[in-house]
Amino acid sequence: MTKKKVLIYLIIFIAAVWGSALFRHAVLTDPAENLAPACRMVVTPECQAYVLKISSEKKYEEALKIQKIRIKENEKLLKFYKSKIVDKCLFHMDAKEAQDSLYACIGTRKGLRDYYLLRTAEFTVRDIFVDSLAVSQIQYSEFKDKKAAKKTLKHLQKVLKQNKYITNKDVMFKIIEKEFLEIK
Repeated sequence: MTKKKVLIYLIIFIAAVWGSALFRHAVLTDPAENLAPACRMVVTPECQAYVLKISSEKKYEEALKIQKIRIKENEKLLKFYKSKIVDKCLFHMDAKEAQDSLYACIGTRKGLRDYYLLRTAEFTVRDIFVDSLAVSQIQYSEFKDKKAAKKTLKHLQKVLKQNKYITNKDVMFKIIEKEFLEIK
């Protein structure tokens, strides 16, 4: 073997090892692995009740960790629901237009499926909204980290702007603006 071939095989071997380690870390790890048994599935109501319980016990580090995982998992669910909706035009409509469009097609199988998926996506966005507000409050009030709290609220604004079909979106934006004013 020449030195050139040895170097190429070495680079391929290092890339393969690095790729498998990255795959194992990114895909095969469970973010809820080290959480309490009530939060093994972080999007359940039992987990939200557990978060409320530990927040009242002033265990803010654990509550913050769980809620950040809840936000990420809900964003993955939202992406999944949006991928299953057949009528992609719904994403570019406001709440009233989307509702009217869905009611016109509710008699069809596709329309009914899109209706339920869009409503489920809306509830998921509301969960993201509530968890993000809680995270920003903990970051600001308990950890005195204004920068992290603002970052969380900006991410929440981005999620709301991407999902125009949400009812009461204007109220949500007003609440976010109020939170920004409190942080400053």
